[in-house]
Amino acid sequence: MEAVYNVYNNVFYERADPRVKDWLLMRSPWPVFFIIVTYLTLIKVVLPRHMKNRKAYDLKTIIKWYNIVQIVANAVVTWGIMTSGWTTTYTMGCVLPDYSTKPEPVRMLRFLWWTTLLKLLELFETMFFILRKKEAQASFLHVYHHVSTLIIIWAGVKYVGGGLTSFPPMLNNGIHVIMYSYYLLSSEGNPSTKAMLAKYKKWLTIMQMIQFTIMLIHSSQVFWPNCPAPLGVTPLYFSTVVTVYYMFYDFYKKNYKRNGKNKSCLNGAKNK
Repeated sequence: MEAVYNVYNNVFYERADPRVKDWLLMRSPWPVFFIIVTYLTLIKVVLPRHMKNRKAYDLKTIIKWYNIVQIVANAVVTWGIMTSGWTTTYTMGCVLPDYSTKPEPVRMLRFLWWTTLLKLLELFETMFFILRKKEAQASFLHVYHHVSTLIIIWAGVKYVGGGLTSFPPMLNNGIHVIMYSYYLLSSEGNPSTKAMLAKYKKWLTIMQMIQFTIMLIHSSQVFWPNCPAPLGVTPLYFSTVVTVYYMFYDFYKKNYKRNGKNKSCLNGAKNK
C-alpha cells in the first residue's frame, strides 16, 4: 500500500504544476473523476429512465442561450490564450511551458484552466439530446470525445500549462466558435439561412478532422531530439486524438460519403 501511495503522490502532487495546486478542480483527480462518473450515470441510466414514458422536452430557448454562451466564452478564451504568448513570444517550434509566476505565463495558465470549465459545460449537450429524445446524437463518438477531451485538458493544465501544449486548446476553442455559431444560426435563422447552412453541414466534420491533423503534426515535435518537452501526458494525448480522428472519419464516411453515393444512384435512376 505504501508503494501505491508513493506512486499516487508522485504522479498527482510532486509532478504537478505547483501554481494550480489550490485552483478549483486541480488539486487532485477526484473531483473530475466524480463529475465524469456522475455524467455517465445520468446519460446512461437516470435520464433514459426518466424519459422512457415522457414526451420530448422543448429546450429551444435554453439551447439558444447555451450556444450564445459557448460562442462568447470560446472566443474570449481563444483570444486569451493567443495573447498570452502566441502573439508575443511564442513560435510554432518547440516552446516549453514557463512554470514561473510572471504575469504572462500565469495568464496563459488561467485561460487554459478556463478551457477546462468549458469542457465541463459541454457535458450538458448530451443531456440536452436525451431530454429532447434525440438519443442517436448521444453516440459513443460524442460521449468519448467529450470525456477524453476533458481529461486531456485537465491533465494539460495540471502538468504542462503553457508552451506548445497551449496550441491545441487555442485551435480547438477557435473551431468551437465557428461550430456553435453554425448551431445557433441553423436553429434560429430563417428558412433560407437554414437551407444554405445545411449544404455545409459536412464541413463541420471535415473541419474537425483538419483540426486533429494540424494538432498531431504540431505536437509531434515533442519527439524530436532537440525538443526537451516533457512526455508525461503525450501518450494519452496522441492515442486519444488519433482515436477521435478515426471516429470522426468513420462518421463522415457513413453519413456523407455514403449519402453522396446514394444520391448519385438516385439521380442516375431518375435520368433513366
